[in-house]
Parts: sequence; C-alpha cells; structure tokens
Amino acid sequence: MGRKALVRERKELTEKAKIWVREVVPLLQDQELDKLTLDELAFLMGKSKSTIYSYFSTKDEIYQTAVQLYLSDIAFIISPEAIEGENMEQVLHGMLMKIGEGLAGISIHFLDQIQEFFPEIWSIIEGFNDRVLANFEAIYRKGMNSGEFKEFNVKLLLTLDRHFVMSIMTDARQFQDQNLSLPDLIKEYLELRMSALRFKE
Repeated sequence: MGRKALVRERKELTEKAKIWVREVVPLLQDQELDKLTLDELAFLMGKSKSTIYSYFSTKDEIYQTAVQLYLSDIAFIISPEAIEGENMEQVLHGMLMKIGEGLAGISIHFLDQIQEFFPEIWSIIEGFNDRVLANFEAIYRKGMNSGEFKEFNVKLLLTLDRHFVMSIMTDARQFQDQNLSLPDLIKEYLELRMSALRFKE
C-alpha cells in the first residue's frame, strides 16, 4: 500500500502576510494567471516556497485572498451607511471615488483572467459589484423620490455604471493622452451622469 498523503494544516493569514499578498497584486496585472506556478508566485512575492505553502495550498487561494483583501478595503460602499445623507449627488461622488481608490492598479486583463479561469473568485467580484449597484440604485431612487433628481431610466443608469466600474475605471490608461487621472475621469463621469439627472435651470 502507498503512503497516505498528509493534509498540511495551513496557518491563519497574519497582518504581515496580508501585506505581501496585497503587494503582489500589481505584479499580476499583465501575467497569465492560469499559467503561473506557486514557485513563480513565491518569486514574485519575494518569499520562499515553504513560506507560501504554510499559508496556501494552491495559487487559486492566493488570488482569492488578494481579491478579498482589495474588496475589504472598500467594503463600506456596499453598506447601508454608504447611501446615508441628504445630497445624493455628493453621496454618489463619494462612492465613485472610493471605488476608484479600491480599483487603483487593477487592470481589465487581470479581471478578464479571473473571469475566464477562476469562476469561483469571479463570483465573489460579481456578488460585490451587484451590491454596489444596489446601492447606486438606492441613491438614484432616493434622489428621484426627494425631487433632487428628475425621473430617468434607472436600469439604463445601472448598466452604464457597471460598464464604467468594471471596464473604464480598470483601463484608465486609455485616457492618459488627455492627461486625465482616475479622479479626473470619475469627476467627468459624474458630470455626465448628473447631466441626465439634474433638472435644467
């Protein structure tokens, strides 16, 4: 009989380990995620293979942890508190800015790779995005009900918001020739959004 494989117990991720998991994310943006080995990930992280294996069994676990850490940084935007306030335009602006901060350094290529090869991780991103859009919808409806915003097709607004967050914010480099930073881009998008919602003076 062959020897039974031992299941190694993994360490709980320390705050220090969370830092180097976060720090590897910018280095993954142009990588072929499905082809990277744990050895290569260990090299990118500047850690030994044994250190990596003490926390993770697979590269999927590393990617999932990285995604969850990034999402945890902007978890406020999916909370009920995120849509509190009297001025819905200011609330929307604040949410967009926090999303921009959270997505800084994340590329469309990285998201496409996650979607294609790691569906379980993608479902986490999709679930988070659905909750963001639910808060956007609440902002639009609250603004319309209070009379701050005029009536507009909310489904269309949310479809455009999904595209902006998942595609444009993560590829802000296409606007570099216009010397637009991500905050500049968010400001212009908000102005475009409000042109549909503001009452004409």
